Amino acid sequence: MTRETATATRLRSWDCLVEDFLAFRAQGQAVALVTLVNSEGGSPRPPGSQMVVAANGDHAGHLTGGCAESVIVDEARAALGEGRNRTLRLGAGSQYLDIQLPCGASVELYIDVTVDDGTMAAVQAALGQRQVVALDTLAPGSHQVVIDPGDGSPATGFRRCYYPPRRLLIYGKGPNAYTLARLARESDLQVSLHAPDRATLSACDGTGVDTGLLTSPASVRVPPLDAHTAVVLMFHEHDWEPALLRQLLPTNAFYLGALGSRRTHQQRCEQLAADGFPQAAERIHGPVGLDIGAGNPVEIALSILAEMVRDYRRGQGNRPLLIRASAETVDRVT
Repeated sequence: MTRETATATRLRSWDCLVEDFLAFRAQGQAVALVTLVNSEGGSPRPPGSQMVVAANGDHAGHLTGGCAESVIVDEARAALGEGRNRTLRLGAGSQYLDIQLPCGASVELYIDVTVDDGTMAAVQAALGQRQVVALDTLAPGSHQVVIDPGDGSPATGFRRCYYPPRRLLIYGKGPNAYTLARLARESDLQVSLHAPDRATLSACDGTGVDTGLLTSPASVRVPPLDAHTAVVLMFHEHDWEPALLRQLLPTNAFYLGALGSRRTHQQRCEQLAADGFPQAAERIHGPVGLDIGAGNPVEIALSILAEMVRDYRRGQGNRPLLIRASAETVDRVT
């Protein structure tokens, strides 16, 4: 009987399982990396989605929405036993006639048992530096790691792109701030909460949220931000905002939001425009969050996270996970 690894107990995006791969290897397990390389007729996961499967049956990730994961695990364990890579087709045209994917769909999976620890450690190291990195599968047993790969395709085989984990910085205090921090962390974001009071920070003790105490508006220093980072200001005392927003507006953060009414937001943007930031009205979401009629901190947090996901998927999150070479060269791998 297969078992799903305990790392899946928290809600996850499943976009990157490199950490799971290395964790299984640290346990002394042989590990298969399973990549969805093609789909026809629709699929619950996009091309490039992955699972990792250990020789003992522990696994992380999903590729078919739950209807065929047990078969994938069995096939991956068989490939590990043989020490040879293999392809697996599920759905229409598969040898597994009893497994039917929705609407006559089919998926093609590449089960790779030859990825070594050093290769995956290099991918993890790049992600730790918040770099975009790709793993090229060039031929059976042949891989290369490419930092900042751009939109190019590999010479042969296929390229699986990994993007830095989404990160959320929250500046503010009170239930709205710490509820957003906790819900975002449960949604698999890296989260930092910065507040001028210890009560707000202590509400996130033991949750995996990084915290920092703010002492004065003039002392706040925003760290370097990339295009996979969102920032939300949740102050009721808006005198904290100007110094922060002047630092945030020129950054590459994909999302900026600030708590407050429409009138407050208009005044905020007018003041920033007068200070030399005419892009403020277009750049800052205010009132922050989708209009769902939110009436409590949990609903406010949900509305903000939904707006963030929408913006991310329209921008950075719309970039492909998988880039294939030409059909002739792909045949050399699959």
